[in-house]
Amino acid sequence: MRVLRLQHRLVIPFVLVALIGTSAASLVALSVFSRALQARLETQLAGAAVVVSRADFALNPAILERVRDVVGADVITVDGSGQVVQSTLPDGRRDLEAAVAGAARSTGGDGGTVAAWMDCGVPCLVVSRGVEGRPGHVVALVADTSDLTATSRAVSRTILLAAAASVVVMILVSQAVVRRVTQPLRQLVRFARDLSPNDSRRLPALGDDEINAVADALNGMLDRLGHAQAALVRSEKLGLAGLMAARVAHDIRNPLSSIKMQTQLLRSRLRGDADDEATLTSVLHDIELVESVIRDLLELARPGELRLEPVSVNLVVRDALQQLAAQFTHRRIVVAERLDERLPVVRLDAARFKQALLNVLANASEAMPTGGTVTVASRPSGGAGVTIEICDDGVGVDPAMLDKVFDPFVSTKRDGMGLGLVNVKAVVESHGGRIELAARRPKGTCVAITLPAAAGTRDNAPGEAANPQRT
Repeated sequence: MRVLRLQHRLVIPFVLVALIGTSAASLVALSVFSRALQARLETQLAGAAVVVSRADFALNPAILERVRDVVGADVITVDGSGQVVQSTLPDGRRDLEAAVAGAARSTGGDGGTVAAWMDCGVPCLVVSRGVEGRPGHVVALVADTSDLTATSRAVSRTILLAAAASVVVMILVSQAVVRRVTQPLRQLVRFARDLSPNDSRRLPALGDDEINAVADALNGMLDRLGHAQAALVRSEKLGLAGLMAARVAHDIRNPLSSIKMQTQLLRSRLRGDADDEATLTSVLHDIELVESVIRDLLELARPGELRLEPVSVNLVVRDALQQLAAQFTHRRIVVAERLDERLPVVRLDAARFKQALLNVLANASEAMPTGGTVTVASRPSGGAGVTIEICDDGVGVDPAMLDKVFDPFVSTKRDGMGLGLVNVKAVVESHGGRIELAARRPKGTCVAITLPAAAGTRDNAPGEAANPQRT
């Protein structure tokens, strides 16, 4: 069974309503028009009958001829025995005189006016009335209504043609309106059919009505699907990285520790030889790089359970800066602290969050190989929370990479594995916070970490003064 298309399901009811309404209106108009013509003719003949019903008029052939010329209807006067005493009908219409005489006698000569429609060979109207002063006498006016019938038929044809034309116009207009409504729907269907799993296209605006709301909802769904797909890919990468981390850590960590220890012993024995000592120092530096990679892998594979305690964020920040103080001095990096001392207390796993800060600070340090300034600031966030901002004036990050730096195995460093910021993001999000990375003007990069505050607590410990800017 073939199902009607939406266009037809919309057009057909409109056409049926138009057809029924137009037909009903046409019938009513025809009926009203016909009745109006008939009533007008009856009124005209009844008025003439009142005049002619006077005795001196009804029996006067000259007056009856004059009435026929004026009114356009023949006049017949019948006496009490049913005999025609006066008539304007031609002599060859005796049958019509007899028929009219019989109809006229039905009035009973009581002076009332009676109208009757008859077939006189042609459609005709007979209006009869009793003659005044002549009991039993009746005068009858016979009008040929052929012209009236022809006029009614012509008007009927005109009304029917107008009705048919209105139905056709309704069909065309409804088709145009429905096509305008269904065109965006067809565009929506084509877009949905042509959409591929990795398609990044979005449906353009289709107007400002409900169909455009559907298009906006579809675009929103596609955006959510895209985010969900990206999150799924990222989750799969993290799962793969975690599995690899566990295997690499198990297979490399112990031999690497042995190599590092043996290299340190060897360097201590060769302190008198500057060239050999420099070579071993370089080897130890490379070993430390490998250890850094292993730490990142271990952090990625570590279970997400946290040991949360109310902690002052500023204390954790200062602890991380203190740990990297020697490295900053060696790299000719100046630290500018702008820490707000009246911050809400935050529930943190201090050790893991400190490791995340160390990772961000190390990235800032590596972005300034010739020295520079790292600005570390803390402030209350817009809601009940804390924001930590770490900005450097280093080489910065390619804007095309800003949306990818938190993906596994994506790194802006030549010798990086792309796991550092992944771990930082995981730690921050496991604390219920968020991390954002943005370019800094005129150069450099800013990392903003926002954390929720512990309920009902403030970092306002006695004895802690505001820490001035350190340079």
